[in-house]
Amino acid sequence: MRDLLEPIELILHHDVLCGWSAVADDRLRSLREELGGAIRLERRPFMGFPDDRLPTKRERLARASALRRVAKEREAAGFVPDLWRSDDPPRSSLAPLVALEAAKIIGGEAAHDRLLAALRRAAFHHGINVSREDILIELGERCGLETTRFAAALGAQGLRRLVSDQHEASTFRGIDTSPSLVIGGEWLVSGVRSIDEYRDTIQHFSEQNGIVVPERVVH
Repeated sequence: MRDLLEPIELILHHDVLCGWSAVADDRLRSLREELGGAIRLERRPFMGFPDDRLPTKRERLARASALRRVAKEREAAGFVPDLWRSDDPPRSSLAPLVALEAAKIIGGEAAHDRLLAALRRAAFHHGINVSREDILIELGERCGLETTRFAAALGAQGLRRLVSDQHEASTFRGIDTSPSLVIGGEWLVSGVRSIDEYRDTIQHFSEQNGIVVPERVVH
């Protein structure tokens, strides 16, 4: 039996360019506030678009269509498909995920979270290609990251390898899509779920492992 006081670890494998990842993240953060210290949420990069190449016209149409579906969710109000309809679509997920790791190193989790929110606003609300270095540096500046240090981190091969290695490690463990949630290092939930489904799955995991999770902390 696990330590009853130890929070359940939730690892969300996400992609900055994935609208469903933004929805899942919002729901899980709401659940974390609801359950207090009973769960701990961590994000890890998973490249939905690992290849450095321009998407084909068919791929751009499919990704724009997916964002239109995402925009129907309450958490995605204001999302538009312009990211994939422009003449400058993202080539890969690698650069924005590297930027998040750089922000974490420079400014900790708070800087990571500020930059992630800025990247999502730029990509999903304004259709801006957040895989471009100049865009990443501009957004980093707006989030309070020191420009010279942040720009150097963006080009660091070590951070690029870190994101690539985490992606490979995730696929080795059976993760093949974003978002994917790993609960307690054991249960895998692929794709986005409703907040009720997330809550019920966490509750079932806690019951099987003898962990006491309050039904509600926030009412």
